Amino acid sequence: MKKTANVVTGDRRVFLAAAISAALFLFASCSPKERVIENPLIDLANTSVIDITRVEITDTSTVLTVDAMYIPHYWITIDSGTYLYAGGKEYRMTGTEGIQADSLFWMPESGRAVFKVIFEPLPKKAKSFDFIETEWKLYGVDLTGKTAYGTPDGVPAALKKHDGTRPVPDPILESGETEVTVYLLNYRKELGTEIELYVNTLLNGQQSYKADIDPETATAGFRFQQYGPAYGMAVFQLGNIGGIGGEMWLAPGDSAEAYLDMRASGWMLKALRARNNAAAVPALGQRTYVSGEYMNLTNTFEAEQRQFNGNYVMNLYSGSFADYRMSADEYTEHVISRYRALTDSISASGLSPMMKEYWQTSLKQETVSAFGQGDFLRKHNYMMANNNWDYSIEVPGLDKMGPENYAALCGLFDVNDPKLLMGRNMLDFITAVTETGLSQAILETCGEGFIHDLTEAVPLAGKAENGDLSEAELEQFRSSASEPFFAEALEAMQADALASLAALEGKAVIEKTPEVSKEKLFDSIIAPHKGKVILVDFWNIWCGPCRAAISETEPLKDSELASEDLVWIYIANETSPIVKYKSMIPDIRGIHYRIGSEQWQYLCEKFGIDGIPSYVLVDKDGSYRLRNDFRDHGLMVSTLKEMTR
Repeated sequence: MKKTANVVTGDRRVFLAAAISAALFLFASCSPKERVIENPLIDLANTSVIDITRVEITDTSTVLTVDAMYIPHYWITIDSGTYLYAGGKEYRMTGTEGIQADSLFWMPESGRAVFKVIFEPLPKKAKSFDFIETEWKLYGVDLTGKTAYGTPDGVPAALKKHDGTRPVPDPILESGETEVTVYLLNYRKELGTEIELYVNTLLNGQQSYKADIDPETATAGFRFQQYGPAYGMAVFQLGNIGGIGGEMWLAPGDSAEAYLDMRASGWMLKALRARNNAAAVPALGQRTYVSGEYMNLTNTFEAEQRQFNGNYVMNLYSGSFADYRMSADEYTEHVISRYRALTDSISASGLSPMMKEYWQTSLKQETVSAFGQGDFLRKHNYMMANNNWDYSIEVPGLDKMGPENYAALCGLFDVNDPKLLMGRNMLDFITAVTETGLSQAILETCGEGFIHDLTEAVPLAGKAENGDLSEAELEQFRSSASEPFFAEALEAMQADALASLAALEGKAVIEKTPEVSKEKLFDSIIAPHKGKVILVDFWNIWCGPCRAAISETEPLKDSELASEDLVWIYIANETSPIVKYKSMIPDIRGIHYRIGSEQWQYLCEKFGIDGIPSYVLVDKDGSYRLRNDFRDHGLMVSTLKEMTR
């Protein structure tokens, strides 16, 4: 009996244990299952204001922890219509914590704030989602726990290869029509429909070209004349996160393809938050993959750019590179010392032989610029130290550079080596040897050669791209140049300019500048429009912010700013090359003037213009004043609407 009782008792225990287990299982199956992703990777972002640092998904909700970073004491807001998008379906916002939807949220002194946004539950199998707010858009928020972006899909296998053991290629000194096709990987058409290609050229400074993006193929094409090697960057603007760019070296006559990984925008957002913790920045890898003559140089640079930590550059324009109290001799020794120290850093780095040579070449270019701009860089330090940005000031006691200081450059390296063109500081290098006192010293001390040709050719190129180079000037240069390429390039540039001007005849209207004294010029320009509101926009085609502001305004002339009482006047100067200027202004509705340098300088002094774009607003009564607060586009629009009601 006792044994039987024990058996029954044992059975009951088994039964009770099973019952408890079943109850716990039932309780667990009825409780929300939480899925948490910490600091998820983001493919695309049009903003640097917010980052999603945590995602919590249950059966009843999706909770996002949002890290906001903005100007202290400025406000942000989140629209109650914000939603998540995954698997072809929208998931609406159901609540917030720490911020109220549709209300102003004022940023604290720290400029950082954390709040939560709650949505309907996402599907359990969702691998990513898009966060869509009126202004803020984050695409491809990862839900799988990835910690690195990996290689993007769609890149040809041949472009993933590079050989860093090869030397930096020589500059190709030829002329030709270059074609560049840009492939935007992971592109979303909602983020924009245009891309811009900036090209730093050998003879005519920085050129920029815009192209529409085909939304079906996510491609954009560029075609332009090129004279000698060029350093390009394809830039796609993404809201206030800035532009994401793909760098590339281009040879004249190239037919290049560039694959740009747009996930760089999401990487930039994460890197911005982790700027003081490099270990927390997710790995992105190569951003751009490029074909063409300089394919190996570009792809090796892109593959190794993550190893660049700023230790191989002088950083000339930081304001702290030089001390204004240095004498010219002390400054010269300072530059030489920095050059030698950085050379040692490059030599000791873990970079490939090609990248060591590349950064050494770039350092040589920077060193030439440091010599040529010795007076300016010390002045820049003075202005920063005194918080005085009046460029007309003279620095008390500044010991200016002389030929004996410039001559010291010749003892460091061969400045007549054409391979110096192949560093990333090409524009600063060319400016230093053509527009400062350095050029003559180089010719006298280092000997003639490549630098002589470059020094003589660049000013003539300014004439050729406007179609103003005379045959006598060309022949005189041809007789003294040691490299035939430069004369051939000038001749081709002149022919291209004249052909373009002929094709533009009648398509671009430039108003004749009034034949009055410079003191009366502005009043003469606005006089025909008395009784109307006039916005006078001072700009030039080479000014990126100018072009961006015009592009933002132009569509509004048919809607919010459509008014017969509003006149648009655009004033540029002769630094805008005539061919490109004439090709651009037909798309800018308004009245266009292209004035001389003396007239421009007078108007800048008259209004206190500190840079462009700058705006002068003329009221209906004829009074006017500088309105550079109109660089805030929203303020410009609201003010003009109010004035033309």
